[in-house]
Amino acid sequence: MKKQLELGTIVGGGKFTLPLDLVTRTLALIAMRGAGKTIAATDIAEEMCEAGLPWCALDPVGVWWGLRVNPDGSPGGYPIVIIGGEHADLPLERTAGIKIADAIIQENISCVIDLSSESKKAWRQFVADFCDRLMELRPAVPRHIFIEEAPEFVPQKPMGEQRRSLAAVDRLIRLGRNRGYGATLISQRMATIQKDVLTQCESLLALRSIGSPDRRAAQEWIGECARNAEPKKAEKFLASLTGLPDGQGWFWSPQWLKRFDQVKLRLRKTYHPGETRLVGQAPKQVALSDVHDFVERFSAVLAKPAPASRQEPKRNKIAGQMPAVMPTDPQVMEELTAAKQESARLRAQVAEKYRELGQASSVLMAVRKVMEPQYRMLQQLFGELEAHAPGGGVAGIDPTVFEVWKKKLGAGPGKYIDALIEKGGEGTRVQLKTLCGFSRRYDRDVVSKLTVNGLIEKDGNLVRLRLP
Repeated sequence: MKKQLELGTIVGGGKFTLPLDLVTRTLALIAMRGAGKTIAATDIAEEMCEAGLPWCALDPVGVWWGLRVNPDGSPGGYPIVIIGGEHADLPLERTAGIKIADAIIQENISCVIDLSSESKKAWRQFVADFCDRLMELRPAVPRHIFIEEAPEFVPQKPMGEQRRSLAAVDRLIRLGRNRGYGATLISQRMATIQKDVLTQCESLLALRSIGSPDRRAAQEWIGECARNAEPKKAEKFLASLTGLPDGQGWFWSPQWLKRFDQVKLRLRKTYHPGETRLVGQAPKQVALSDVHDFVERFSAVLAKPAPASRQEPKRNKIAGQMPAVMPTDPQVMEELTAAKQESARLRAQVAEKYRELGQASSVLMAVRKVMEPQYRMLQQLFGELEAHAPGGGVAGIDPTVFEVWKKKLGAGPGKYIDALIEKGGEGTRVQLKTLCGFSRRYDRDVVSKLTVNGLIEKDGNLVRLRLP
């Protein structure tokens, strides 16, 4: 069982590791564009996956889906569900924040909520609903929330709907540990995050930052959170921020871990969609790993009606106090105490079982990575054998039957037909969309066109090819 999060090395010697307890702690992760902040955040997420600790990333940038892909672009990575965005397993509804919060807690999965295709107004509504609902729930296993582009939700000067997202995230940062949540605020600018929220972050991971306002904000954080630190530490920290190489920074935890280390982050174990492209460099062709079982379970939970809003108990109009509800009988009090202790014991057992389940999942993923090259080699071999088999076609399907339709309907439907033939005549919507490289909207249009012309039939999430 993984006992710590292994994130890189300490400059000068030693490993850069953090305790598993980070899952319920708060961290501010600050770096200018291209300095490595998303790599740092996804390093933490990868380590949490391997430790069996669930997390959720609120991603307005649209880059966290790479955790489902190996560095070379092949399917792999970790079994996370992607909601929304170009690579969605499930669509995102801006009003579904409450239902999605319920679903991820009930199913105990790690997920990416990709907000990149939505408006900023939709971002803030979703994040406010989502965070408010999380604080009404008590997860069986602690969970970490990563918030990309944090100033969009906790800005220095909130306006309109930002006020509600600020209140919701502020509450999560301040009180989340009591409910079993931790959070990481990720931003290019330290100066644009609301100061009261920023100073509630127990630890700081600061990579290169060149703006004077950001260094002033860092100095204010030091004044609030590390006021007893040696002056030389603060001077060394502030003086070096502008010249730090990519992927290097300072980890400062004055109260929680009492550490001050210059660190170098390790490379990602998964694909980085946001990696800076060089002129003349072709984009990688990528394919996401299949998490069909997770998606089916998650979809079933989302299909349930949204829970009713919790109402506050009525107050005493005269005294302005809550009505007394606690029993006073000693025997009842003793039974209530025993019931609470038993409940705590059972919750601890459930948490340990979930941890074991996460560890087993990590082992299976490691085995899958080892076996992936052999599987692909055999897949290619059998594909070549089928291509040269008497009578042609795959699984008894004659591809020439569909040539007329492919010319008539165009390139997109033609590509979808070829993918179905390659899959032996049937496949899931997620598999086919990934195989074709379609966006969600274009995939929907292609499926509709093929269905209208009687070339495919749908059975739930399964699509079957029909002979014309």
